[in-house]
Amino acid sequence: MSGVRGSRLVELWYAPNPRLGQRLLRGALAPASWAFGAASALRRRAYAAGLMRQHRAPFPVVSVGNLTVGGAGKTPVVAELARRLGARGLKVAILARGYGGQGRGPRLVSDGRTLCAEADRVGDEPRLLAERLPGVAVLVGPRRRVLAERAAQELGTEVAILDDGLQHLALARDLEVVVVDAARRLGNGALLPRGPLREGPEALDRAHLLWISKVDEAESEEALEAWVDSLLDGRPCAVVLSRYRPARLLLRGESAPLEALAGRRVLALCGIAHPASFVASLRRIGAEVAGTLAYPDHHRYRPAEIEAALAEAAQAGALLVTTEKDAVRLPASARARLAVLGVETEIVAGGAAVEAALDRLVGRRRPAGKGEAGSPERAGAEGVR
Repeated sequence: MSGVRGSRLVELWYAPNPRLGQRLLRGALAPASWAFGAASALRRRAYAAGLMRQHRAPFPVVSVGNLTVGGAGKTPVVAELARRLGARGLKVAILARGYGGQGRGPRLVSDGRTLCAEADRVGDEPRLLAERLPGVAVLVGPRRRVLAERAAQELGTEVAILDDGLQHLALARDLEVVVVDAARRLGNGALLPRGPLREGPEALDRAHLLWISKVDEAESEEALEAWVDSLLDGRPCAVVLSRYRPARLLLRGESAPLEALAGRRVLALCGIAHPASFVASLRRIGAEVAGTLAYPDHHRYRPAEIEAALAEAAQAGALLVTTEKDAVRLPASARARLAVLGVETEIVAGGAAVEAALDRLVGRRRPAGKGEAGSPERAGAEGVR
């Protein structure tokens, strides 16, 4: 039993053996991909030449981004870096775009003490980060420079994480982290809309850390190592390997041990970019996955969809289980009738490189004051390599 409500484009991007129709569509989209790539390159050159202004925050900035559209595992990486920076006694803020939120302009999701906005206003990922990271401020808005100014002036922020920041060149960064999914890699390797790439591998020229997520879902260790080597192509970029680790379970609104799902028949409900990762996490703790109801990333569930999912689970003799990211989009009445599995990122290699990069970042803290304009080259030269 499985209901898939995804995008045809995603199937086009990641199909290992594309059908004739998919190959024809890829060809038809080639001009649009060329135009997208040309426009993106022109924009990067404008920043490099100083024709477009890049602002520097009055505190160090860590950018966490990816080469592809969605599903690389950025959010758990952002959370892990925020925890490690907070453990150093710093006031941390996360600056996010707020995809999927209906609000406009700069919004405060959390000041580190109080949750100030719901997911429908600010997006599911910022709301989830705010819930999972007490002591860390979370702000959303299209202009991250404005968020940085507000974080400095109103919250006393000492270091910020720029969520989905690789292509957001308006704000300078001191540490560039690029996250890539070990399972789906770069899809067909083409730029949008022909492929999933927002930027090609040459973006790694700006990176300090290449963070490979979901390594346990890779084809093999040997294949992964060879692919990472080819991706780096000699670039002096430290590599971090991580996987998802099931961390907590809510069973009908109450905290429960992960073992509560061992041997239990479940129906997976998710609106995320890569449903297979969620299914893998469920199987890792011993759940018997009867099927998957997969919706597009950031999907807003209608009451009828929730009721239909609960009814389908009951008919299958299964417990409906969803992700924490999906749960923040559900009403409390629905969360009380299903299970929610939370995951965290677990570093399996490269942890020392992460710690060294953060130590150097902390050592570069600037005195409070006004930021300054800069360029990508300047930001890279002043970075933590």
